[in-house]
Amino acid sequence: MTVQLFGSPAAFEPVAHAVYRTDPVLFTNELTTLRISPWPADRVLLSVTDGAAQVGAAVQMHSSALLVSGLPPEVATAAVTALVDVRPDLPEVRGTPEAATAFAQSWQEVTGGHAVAGTTDLLYRLGELTPPVGVVGEWRPARDADTDLLTVWLDAFYVEAFGSGSDLDAARVGLQAISDAGGQVLLWTVAGKPVCMARLHACVAGMARIGPVYTPPEHRGHGYAAALTSVAARTAFDRGVRDVVLFADAANPVSNRVYRRIGFVPVAENVRYLLNGQ
Repeated sequence: MTVQLFGSPAAFEPVAHAVYRTDPVLFTNELTTLRISPWPADRVLLSVTDGAAQVGAAVQMHSSALLVSGLPPEVATAAVTALVDVRPDLPEVRGTPEAATAFAQSWQEVTGGHAVAGTTDLLYRLGELTPPVGVVGEWRPARDADTDLLTVWLDAFYVEAFGSGSDLDAARVGLQAISDAGGQVLLWTVAGKPVCMARLHACVAGMARIGPVYTPPEHRGHGYAAALTSVAARTAFDRGVRDVVLFADAANPVSNRVYRRIGFVPVAENVRYLLNGQ
C-alpha cells in the first residue's frame, strides 16, 4: 500500500474522480468540501493505492474533521501511520461506521491516544417530494442585509448541533464560504420577518446537499423547516440536480420525522470520533 498526500484539490482531482464520483450521495461531504477555494494549506488530501489501483481516499473538512468514508477498513492503519507525523493533532474523524471505527481504532493503536465516539448522523436521499401544506409565510433568497442575522443563526446552529463554543467570527467565515463554493442560503419569512434558514449547496456530480437547516427556538413547531427544506429541494431539482441529500442527527427525533414526512429516505449512517492522540 502506498499513501500519498496532495497539496491542492486540482492535483487531487483524479483521486476524487476515481473514489468519490462513483457514489456522489455517499460521498456528499467529500465532494462539497473539495469545492472550498482557496484551499487551506494545512488541510489533508490523502490517497491510498495498491500498485496502479486506487483503493481509498480521505479529505479534511474546514472544521478539521477528516472524512474517511472513502477509506476501506483494511487500509486504515496505513493511512494513520502516514498521518501521525504530519497531522499529530488531528482532532476528529467522520465517516461510515465501518470506516470511521477502523480509523479510530488504528489511531489509538498507532498513537497510544484515545478515540471517543461522538454523534451519529443519518444521511438521507430525497425520494418523492411531499411538501407540507398550510404553513404560514413564504420563502426568499438571503440578501447581503441578512448577513448579521445569518451569522448569529449559523453560530447558534454550530453550538446546538456540535456542542462547540460560540464563535461569531468562524460563523461569518463559514457564511462567506457558502457563497465562495457556489451555494445559496434561503430564508422562510412570516410577515416579512425571517424565521428559518437553509443552505443549498451547489450541484456536484448530479448531487446537491441541503444543510444546515436552522430555526431559532422561538420559531419552532410551525412547520417552517419542512416548508423551507421542500423549497430548497425543489430549487435543486429545477436546476437539474438528480440527487438531493441531507444529514440529520440520529438522536433528534423531530428533525428525522420532518425529513421523512416530506420524502427523504435514510441511506447511510455517518459517525464521528473525537481523537486525542497526544
